[in-house]
Amino acid sequence: MTTIKDSGPNSTLGAWAFKKNFSALFDQGNDTFHLINGLRFFSFIWILVFHTAYIYGLITGKDAFFDLADRAPAWLWWIWNADKAVDLFFVISGFLISVILFKELDKTGDIRLRRFYFRRYLRLTPIYAVIVILFWASESRNYEWVWTNLLYVNNFLPVDKMALHWTWTLAVEEQFYLVLPLILVALYKSARRPILPVLIILLVASFLIRLGVMYYYPEIWHANYREMLVGEEVYATFYAKLYDNLITRFGPFVCGAIAAHLYCFYQDELRSYLSTQKVIKTTLNIVALLTIVFFTFFPILSEPYSGSGFALRCYVVVHRTLFAAAVAWFMLTVFLNLDTFRLLGKFLSLRWWQPFSQLTYSMYLVHFIMVYACVQNVYYNLVMIEGLGTTAMAVYCIAISTVLAFILTALIGVACWLLVEKPFLNLRDLMQVNKGATDSSPLRHDLDSNQGVTKEFKV
Repeated sequence: MTTIKDSGPNSTLGAWAFKKNFSALFDQGNDTFHLINGLRFFSFIWILVFHTAYIYGLITGKDAFFDLADRAPAWLWWIWNADKAVDLFFVISGFLISVILFKELDKTGDIRLRRFYFRRYLRLTPIYAVIVILFWASESRNYEWVWTNLLYVNNFLPVDKMALHWTWTLAVEEQFYLVLPLILVALYKSARRPILPVLIILLVASFLIRLGVMYYYPEIWHANYREMLVGEEVYATFYAKLYDNLITRFGPFVCGAIAAHLYCFYQDELRSYLSTQKVIKTTLNIVALLTIVFFTFFPILSEPYSGSGFALRCYVVVHRTLFAAAVAWFMLTVFLNLDTFRLLGKFLSLRWWQPFSQLTYSMYLVHFIMVYACVQNVYYNLVMIEGLGTTAMAVYCIAISTVLAFILTALIGVACWLLVEKPFLNLRDLMQVNKGATDSSPLRHDLDSNQGVTKEFKV
């Protein structure tokens, strides 16, 4: 049995040491992929802005929401594609968790599943449980179903019954964490260790599964995109089968896992090949960049582009995984120091994003509640101003609410980090849950490192 001391910096009470935990927010160690800090932070901002516009639509009516999408200038079309920010989070999760698993497989030839699952549960659950308990105590909408959140099966519920409905993403992530180690262990212990081929097969399967699900449900197959999102006869099936279901959302995770496999086992080969095959390298970079830009700015919610038919079906089948594959390629080129996307990579790798990245999880858990409160209050204050047009009302309300919600969620995020999230991470270390476990630290540091260290793998 592990003995836990009661005093001192490395003690149970010491886990709540304010100064140490606050300093940890700004820890600039070399055990992190700095690019991922920037990607996490801006993905959260993307979601925050969209949910502000979405809640404005809930208050003013869905017609007003879609009217905003129709009248928005092209440079704002990214707001209505914030579901890609979730796919970006899934790519990051797939990459980091796969790096951990590949390291352990290479080190020991196996994965200690109980330790892995326990570590993941302890990482996600403490602050999540606090939010869930507070939500249950408030008797808010669907509070009687919060037990499904703590078991990470809330995405199995109909969307109208979910408590804290935006946390379906955590359920999908945890379910992926449950399945991936089992697949990798089985593949690693086979004679040929066909990890990369199987991951590629899974990637192809992710497209086919989405196509099959769409075809199986005629209400989705024949719907336009707006009907999929809000149509009375369509939206429940769309969300349950295509939106918050791991079976139809695992593609981005696999993209991250493939990038992790290439990063862990083929660094030198990739770097050497791409340095000599400049045409192929440039082509891949251009395709990746255009793919990211296209799916970020394509106005899928605008009426001219959301109509049902062959083009929409193709879009719904491929958009998430193609976007994720392009992001995974971008991440990989930065991590391998290929001098590709260098300015963007440097910007996203700035150390300024470190504390915000640390807070992203707690901020995500509470952001929807804060956004709703801000939009509601700002809107009912703005309607009192005479002569304020519909467009001006929407712009002012969304802009002001976004800023206020960000400030509030950041402050709450800091409190959550200091009082719950970081102390429980400290306790996890104190109980030696991580003893002997591998981590997701870089094998060769990204843009901020001048002296990367290469780790040779056996496979």
